[in-house]
Amino acid sequence: MEIKDLKLKWSNISAITNKDGFKALRITAKCFPDLFIGIDKNGYRCLILFIPLNVDVKLNGADKEKLLLEYIKSKNVILIRLNDPDFQDLFNDLVLSLFLKIKDIRDAKEYANQLIQGFYKWAEFFTDKYKHELSREEIKGLFGELFILNEYIAESTPSNINDILSSWKGPFDTTHDFIFDYKDIEVKTKDLTKPVIKISSEHQLENEFDKGLELLIVSVRMDLVEGRSIYDLLLLAVEIIRKNNGDLAILLNAIKQKGLTVNNSKDYNNYRFIVDVTHLYDCMAVGFPKLSVSNIPDQIRNLNYLLRVNSLGEFMIEEKKY
Repeated sequence: MEIKDLKLKWSNISAITNKDGFKALRITAKCFPDLFIGIDKNGYRCLILFIPLNVDVKLNGADKEKLLLEYIKSKNVILIRLNDPDFQDLFNDLVLSLFLKIKDIRDAKEYANQLIQGFYKWAEFFTDKYKHELSREEIKGLFGELFILNEYIAESTPSNINDILSSWKGPFDTTHDFIFDYKDIEVKTKDLTKPVIKISSEHQLENEFDKGLELLIVSVRMDLVEGRSIYDLLLLAVEIIRKNNGDLAILLNAIKQKGLTVNNSKDYNNYRFIVDVTHLYDCMAVGFPKLSVSNIPDQIRNLNYLLRVNSLGEFMIEEKKY
């Protein structure tokens, strides 16, 4: 099942005439649990899971601003209801995510618990209260990281896409922007004509746990007509994640660290960039110019400095033009 199939089902439900007000359709015959989507008498969209009579569900319920979770014991139903129609697209993602999570589970207690756990995981994304204003430099940096993330997940498969999504640590303000098992990658986004990048600590170009470390420089220029925004890149990421049955919550949790949702990222559509070229450098090569923990005195801390990129040619691994 894909989002387009889900949207069609919502249309089919809307066309149903029901004097009792509540209308529902099974999500698909390919789902082992009895999982339905519905529209209640007040027009609110719902996800409904029917539980066998012999299964005891421990659920106190949760009535959040945008979502309701409750167990209706008289009907043996776990109900998730969307309280705000402005979040219908995100609710579709929640429905699809929970469907994929439980569709093949045959133990009723397990699929009930998975649905409940999934609700709490997703509920935190149904808010418009945690936004804070991002500066141009923050937006540009996030744009570069999202551009690289999309490059990585475009080559992914359903078996590894979640690992790739989880590797993106930039929004969490960790030491490096992408953390893989065998190497880390630090991403720097700069204006095309700018000859330097800013290194903001003695840890940014220091490798960890004997892994490799690479510096990936994304050179961009601002273009309000032909350029793309962080919203455009997020939409592309969502599309790829859905295509590969990935866990969209991983991406949503990452951008939440910057006060963003996919929807409110549209507020920054006036910042649009074109990527002209990327350069990848080996920070572990002998002679690579850097000030880091391993080559400065212990007494020196909280460094930040400018690194001239046109002097890094001998350490370049790859150049990609777009």
